[in-house]
Amino acid sequence: MFSVDMFYELLEGIEKHSQYLVRDLNLRDIQTWEEDMPRLNLQTVLTRSPLGLAFDIDGTLSPIALTPDEAVLHPEVPSLLEHARRKVYIAIITGRSIVNGADLVNIRGLTYVGTHGLEWCDGLPSENVVKIVPEALAYIEAGKYLLDLAEKELTALHGLVVERKLIGGSLHYRRCPDPSQAQQLIFSLLEQPALQLDMRLIRGRQVVEVKTPLAINKGYALRQFVEQNALQSIVFAGDDSTDLDAVLEVSRLRQEGIAALSIVVRHSDTMPELLERADIVVYGVEGMVKLLRILVAKL
Repeated sequence: MFSVDMFYELLEGIEKHSQYLVRDLNLRDIQTWEEDMPRLNLQTVLTRSPLGLAFDIDGTLSPIALTPDEAVLHPEVPSLLEHARRKVYIAIITGRSIVNGADLVNIRGLTYVGTHGLEWCDGLPSENVVKIVPEALAYIEAGKYLLDLAEKELTALHGLVVERKLIGGSLHYRRCPDPSQAQQLIFSLLEQPALQLDMRLIRGRQVVEVKTPLAINKGYALRQFVEQNALQSIVFAGDDSTDLDAVLEVSRLRQEGIAALSIVVRHSDTMPELLERADIVVYGVEGMVKLLRILVAKL
């Protein structure tokens, strides 16, 4: 069994030793090396230009917190992103509102995409114009109604946190005494009204997302980022169910000739399909930061 340090030293030299990528990067030990599975060489992705790096926030660059307001970036992330942005294009693609996500990262010169692709800003929203998908504006009142209903009728659900966004929002039940029961109560209350209002309820990691029916998601946002900057290579990293659309988009971009690669940050409750579709799997935010450190050093 390799040690962790030996493993990451091997990863740093992977372009010299293998035409395959290691899919599972475990901070405790190495669990999988699938040499029968051809993948894009990591060095190929990093050397093709223009290159873009795109990241989810929560559970990827920031350890999972009990509530959105308690989340903070891993302490190494700001300096790594600051260094990387001088050499490549960087996007933050989050389910948070664009203002909330940008406040958490707070680095100039990045592209910020909020509410799963509905909001877009080249640079910090406090200093630049925020673009909103026009079709989404018709769903502002519907989203507000559903969140108002949850706040009014679920007062007995102790620990529930309602996160409001310009369009839709999120119902976080991580702090609830019985998370499974909390999810059932949320769906029992909102499922029928959501159908009537043509809104969608999406399950995430101990959260229910209140979303529009528009075919706009993190995959759509990733493609827009690639096309806007005429990227020839792209790396996306995420960890939750709403990141699956971006992971699937990576595969489509690769079929079109873009050097595209997906990284999934594994947690105890990561959905199996996300892990199966990933090119690289790292264990926890610590694993993501360790890999990010290597990627940035190679730019």
